[in-house]
Formats: sequence, structure tokens, C-alpha cells
Amino acid sequence: MENLERTKLVAHIENELERMVARGAHPQTGILPSERKLARSFGVARGTIREALLRLSARGLIVRRQGTQARAVTLDRAVTLENLGVVLHELERGRSEQLHLLAGYFELKRETTVELLVRGCEHASNEELARVETACFELREGARWDDGSHRWVEQEFELLRTAAMAAERPGHFLLVQSLERAFWGMAEVVRPLLPSEAVRHWSERTQSWLFDRDGDALRRELPPLLLACDAHVLGRLGPASRADAVSHPTG
Repeated sequence: MENLERTKLVAHIENELERMVARGAHPQTGILPSERKLARSFGVARGTIREALLRLSARGLIVRRQGTQARAVTLDRAVTLENLGVVLHELERGRSEQLHLLAGYFELKRETTVELLVRGCEHASNEELARVETACFELREGARWDDGSHRWVEQEFELLRTAAMAAERPGHFLLVQSLERAFWGMAEVVRPLLPSEAVRHWSERTQSWLFDRDGDALRRELPPLLLACDAHVLGRLGPASRADAVSHPTG
């Protein structure tokens, strides 16, 4: 039990320090407070701080050298898919870097969606493609009957996982897992802005294209439908981000 509590404490401190690094909440030099100061600030032993710093170092978020204090890496190196949500909590300050990163996340998700669905449409067996069609139908119905909770988000990522398996793209399957984890990290900011009706529309059209095995239609017509959904969210958060998204359409 004692080891479990210590593990939880180290994880908590790691998360807090990660937030500090990802938000740039440290001196311009990038040097973090000493282990002694951090231990005093968190009210824990230096060994606990040291373990949290070692974890951050292993993840490439800080640099530690013998005899010197830990230094945070630059913001562009600190941000990953998994901790993108930490950065997006600064959106209320209107920082364009965060909006640009969110636009990049959406662009990557659009490209992944189109590539997997087209690949599945053109190469999957009838049985595999039927599973993708079913996942698409469930997303469509989830978005159609949305009560404002946007529970259909889980169905959207399930569609992408199913498409990745049908397309025999294990690397993309892992990417979908990271995209979903990133989404839940920023769900508080993004989820309330998602346009259910637009999602219902693109999933309904996609189901029809999958049924017809019309890869060309998916490749040509799906990207602007997805872009419209993303531009809606980005436009609600900042006009600059919407312009950026529209200037970099998928496909």
C-alpha cells in the first residue's frame, strides 16, 4: 500500500511539472527550480522529486546533467499528442501557438481518417468492410440522436480503429490510439464545440461510399466534409485558427 501511494504521489508531481513545462511556466532560461526547492514546494522528500524528474527526462521533456539543475526543453519539443490538452488549457489567453497546434491535430486526424477509409474501401474483404460500415452507421446514429453530451466521439474513434484493422495498417492503429488519448486530454476545451449534425452528415455519406466501394468519392469528397467540422470548432476558439485550417485543406 505504501509503494502504491508513493507511485501515485510521483505521478501527481510528474503531471504538475509536465504542465509547467508544456505551458512554458518557467524562466526564459528554461532552468527549473532545484530539487530542494521543488521538494519544499510540493511538501515531499527530494527523492520523490528526483524520481518525477527522471520520468520527465526519460520522456524527453527535460534535460538533466550531473551537477546542474534540470532544464525544460523548448515548447515546440515539449508538446506531444498525449499532452496537447495541457497546452490547450491556455486557449483562454488567445495564444496563437495553441490554436496552431490544435489545427495541426485536426489536420492529422483528417488525413488519417481519409487514408484508412479509402484503403479499407479499396482493399478490405467484404466481411472486413462490412464491419467498417457498421461502425460508420453507429457513429451516424450516435450523432443523429446526440443529447448534447457528444458521446458519439467514442464511436468515431472506434470507426477509425475498425478501419485501421480492415486496412491492415497496425501503425495507423497505434496512431489512432494516440489521437484518441490526445482528444480526451483536451475534451474539456473541444468537446462542447463539436458539431453533431455535421458529423452525422459526413458519416452518412461515408457509409454510402463504403457500401458502393467508391474510393474515389471518399478521396475527393470526404476531406472537405471533415474540414467543415474542424473549422467549426477552430472558428469558435479563434478566427485566426479557422483561416489557418482552411488554407491547409486535407488532400
